[in-house]
Amino acid sequence: MNMLREDLHALAEQAPAVDLAARAVRGARRRRATRLAVAAAAVTCLIAGGGAALVQQVRPEPPVVLTPPPARTVPLPARGVGPAVQAYMPVCRVGFEPCGRHVWLLVTDGGDTTYELPEVSSQGPLAITADGRRIAYFSAEHRRIVVRDLASGRVWKAPLKQPAEDFAVEFSLRLSPSGLRFIVSGWGGRREPNKLVDVERGTVTDLGRGWWPVSVGDGSGPVVLAMPYDMTSRVWVLGHEPISIGHFTYDYSALAPDGRTLARVERSGDPKRPATLRQGGSIVVFDAIRGGRERRTRISGMPEGFHARHLGAWLNATEVTMLATAEEPGRPSVLYAVDVRTGRGRELRTLRRAGATVVAGLVR
Repeated sequence: MNMLREDLHALAEQAPAVDLAARAVRGARRRRATRLAVAAAAVTCLIAGGGAALVQQVRPEPPVVLTPPPARTVPLPARGVGPAVQAYMPVCRVGFEPCGRHVWLLVTDGGDTTYELPEVSSQGPLAITADGRRIAYFSAEHRRIVVRDLASGRVWKAPLKQPAEDFAVEFSLRLSPSGLRFIVSGWGGRREPNKLVDVERGTVTDLGRGWWPVSVGDGSGPVVLAMPYDMTSRVWVLGHEPISIGHFTYDYSALAPDGRTLARVERSGDPKRPATLRQGGSIVVFDAIRGGRERRTRISGMPEGFHARHLGAWLNATEVTMLATAEEPGRPSVLYAVDVRTGRGRELRTLRRAGATVVAGLVR
């Protein structure tokens, strides 16, 4: 899965004044240049050491670094699967190169079984509804996004056909609560789609370029987009005028049950914030329609060394889901529910350690 968005998150606070699409293209070019440089260096070393290689024994292969899946891993059955909480792709590398099959694994709530998703393209988007009951993914076979109900096995196919190249650089798939209305976006490629798709009605609506999907409601519910630029961001609830906030960020929640409130994260390490807000991060609540005054609260209740990373769906009128990551490498991320009035977090679950990861309802 393309993880360029993670790079943009990490660089958000010091990002220069650039266009979003241009940023994606430059990031892709930098990575491609790095890969070419590494390959060229490897060839040079091989040529330089060729004579010695003729008289020396072949050295053993670099060790395989592998995060094995749980003991009981089976293909996803046609029906009868409980709500999912996480999908991930195990980390597996030989030296600097990936190894093994790139297959998504699905973790259910409280279940002992982890399911393989061989039909889900490893290069395209995968998302889980906030309640975990449905997944959506790009099907290379059908050339479109497919929505699947895990319990009944029912499958819906989006009315929009797409080539795999739409997901060759950077992409996002944002689901409504039912999963039957979503935004699918791509940046940095030739086409750069940004579409609002309604599976039940069979409609496809073009959205403006550069607008990143934040939240999608079911039916005719509100749709929220964002466009970070320089040291500010614009937030747009369709049907209303966009508002501006004085912060460059992609770290928003879904829209709250009241239809107008959004939360966003200011992560620890932000040098522009007071030290009291840099310990674990802060949560900021604002009116996405009118803008104006923001309410900022320090996040608490997390162990030392954990920091707020991403927000997701609201559990009720005052609590929003939040992913916290650890400073220490190798420690798994933890999902919390955070009360936006007090900033107090309560732990929901510890996630599986993995490379690419998708969490139910998370906005990322």
